[in-house]
Amino acid sequence: MFPLYDENRIKGRISFVTISLIALNVFFYLYTVFNLEYYINIFGFAPSHLFDGRIFTVFTSMFLHGNLFHLIGNMWFLWVFGEALEAKLGSLKFLAFYLACGVGGAVVYSLAMVDPSTIVIGASGAISGVLGGYLILLPKNKIKAFVPLIFFISVPAVVYIFIWFLYQIFSLSSIETTVAYWGHVGGFITGMLLIKRIKRI
Repeated sequence: MFPLYDENRIKGRISFVTISLIALNVFFYLYTVFNLEYYINIFGFAPSHLFDGRIFTVFTSMFLHGNLFHLIGNMWFLWVFGEALEAKLGSLKFLAFYLACGVGGAVVYSLAMVDPSTIVIGASGAISGVLGGYLILLPKNKIKAFVPLIFFISVPAVVYIFIWFLYQIFSLSSIETTVAYWGHVGGFITGMLLIKRIKRI
C-alpha cells in the first residue's frame, strides 16, 4: 500500500523545511552517485563511530542514499507525511524533530548490530520518526493510498501507519536484506516519544 497524499493537507502552504530537506537529499545523491562507495566510507554511519571520533556521521549519513529507488521512496514519504507535521509543529521545531529522530534511529540500529563496523546510510530513521510523530498528532487525517494492481483507497493515518509499522517489525527477522529495519523502528519510537515534548517547547 503506497501513500499518495494527505487528504487533509493545508493547500497553498509552503513547507520550507520539508522542501529544503528533499532538495538537500537530491543534491547530495547527485553529487555522490558516481563515487558513492568513497562517500559512504567517509560519511556513512557505523555503530563504532560513536566511540572513534566520527560521531558526525550520525547526521551526514542521513543525506546519503544507495540508489535512486532508495532516494525516491524516502523523499516521497517525507513529502506525504512531513508537510502536515511541519505545519503542526512549525518549521524550526520540525527540523529539530527530524534530526533527533534520525539520531534515535541510528542509536537503536547501533544497539541491534552484532558487527559495529556495519555502515548504514539514508534518511529512513528520520522519516520513520516523522511517521511516529504523525501518528500521535494527526491520527485521524486521511491518507490516499494505492494498492498495487487493485485500487485506490482512503484510510485513516492511524491505520496506514499501523500497517507500515507491522511490516517493519515482521521484517526485523529477515536475514537477507540490506534495509536497516532496526533504524526504522528506532526512529519511529523516537518520534512517538518526542513529538509532544517538541511541540510544547
